[in-house]
Amino acid sequence: MNRTHLPPPASGLDEAAIGRRAHAALEASCAELPPDIAFRLRQSRERAVAAALPRRRLALLPRLAGMAGTLGGGDWLRQNLISATGVVLLALIAAFASQQSQDERLNESIDIDTALLTDDLPIDAYLDRGFGNWLDSQGER
Repeated sequence: MNRTHLPPPASGLDEAAIGRRAHAALEASCAELPPDIAFRLRQSRERAVAAALPRRRLALLPRLAGMAGTLGGGDWLRQNLISATGVVLLALIAAFASQQSQDERLNESIDIDTALLTDDLPIDAYLDRGFGNWLDSQGER
């Protein structure tokens, strides 16, 4: 194997310095390769660079609170579907609770009306002011 001369390592190597050293080593050893291998390596490199480029998103969408701004990501639909499902469930729970409350008030009203209509006391007695006072005095005993 041929030893190629590499530039001396810099103190505190960073990624750029490592990349430059690797590039210099590959360029030095590439000069000795046959042309057909060099051609195949060039093609492979071009395919790898093309695959590494960021892909464009399908469409840009306006950003809303908590929503991704692009449609191209696979998580966009799932995340927003989960959020929308949560909002719909909360709305259904609120509607159900409101309906239950209205049903309870209606049932109380029906019970009171039924008790008044089935009682032996005439309805006019409930309208008499003296009857209300009499009921209050009976409740104190």
